[in-house]
Amino acid sequence: MPSTEDDRQVRISKIAGRYLVFDIDDVAYIRRQHGICAVFTGTMPQNPTQNVFLGLPLELYAEDAKMLLDRKVAYIADDPLEHLNKLKSMDDETRKSYLQSIKTQRRTAQLVFDEAKAQSQARHKDKRKPKQPPVVVPTELPPASVADDAAVEQEEGGEESFFESPSKPVKTAPVAPQKPPVKEKLPAITPTTSNAMIHNGTSNPDVENHTALPLYSYLNERGYFITPGLRFGGDFSVYPGDPFRYHAHYMANSYGWDEKIPMLDLVTSGRLGTAVKKSFLMGGQKPATGDSEAGELRAFCIEWAGM
Repeated sequence: MPSTEDDRQVRISKIAGRYLVFDIDDVAYIRRQHGICAVFTGTMPQNPTQNVFLGLPLELYAEDAKMLLDRKVAYIADDPLEHLNKLKSMDDETRKSYLQSIKTQRRTAQLVFDEAKAQSQARHKDKRKPKQPPVVVPTELPPASVADDAAVEQEEGGEESFFESPSKPVKTAPVAPQKPPVKEKLPAITPTTSNAMIHNGTSNPDVENHTALPLYSYLNERGYFITPGLRFGGDFSVYPGDPFRYHAHYMANSYGWDEKIPMLDLVTSGRLGTAVKKSFLMGGQKPATGDSEAGELRAFCIEWAGM
């Protein structure tokens, strides 16, 4: 049974120090419910230079992964190690279940192909020229008297006429032997995930803590969507809603609470943000002291107004 939105656990694969999500349903869930866009990194071997239409997997920030763990909606799996362990310990029931899930996906793909083919045929059917009906050429009919005599003779007794040729036995067509049932042909597919095989994940909460995590969480909790901000000269690009609908309003940098910020950085970041029609946002969190937890986070917005 597919998991519902309430009990969904997003599987984050940790591979070579990167946090990747391979399931498209998980990608849609974290974007819709948690405002996490991250970056698509998948490409095709036949077209490795494409940089616009990238696909799965989705690479998360360490801040994304940590935030999802804190909200208890995800777990991190050490992918290479877990795959080997699961494959070695797989029983017959799990193997049959996995093969059945593959067959179900193949049937679903075949239904999609058949529907697309039917729609294509319907579109082309309207474009074809209608066929002209065949022209009927009238043949010579026997005289009315002869036709009437033949009809009367047939009605009166059905006796054979002296001039009729003897009826020939009717030949029946030979019965074709029954063919064996044709085996179902389904398209081959390449599953994007192995979730049906590795269904029980183990959580690994050891995620690097970045100094930008407090600011990232602060903005995310207030409904902002965050993407990498390198192209605008900052740590993050901050959107007031889904990036498919809005332009970024801020370019954001995170600093330590007691970190000294060079004045030149403030000037250049402020002017750059204004040049790309964005405000420069910076913030930091008060560190924990003694037994107390981390304190408040303060954020400021700078705009270059000129003099």
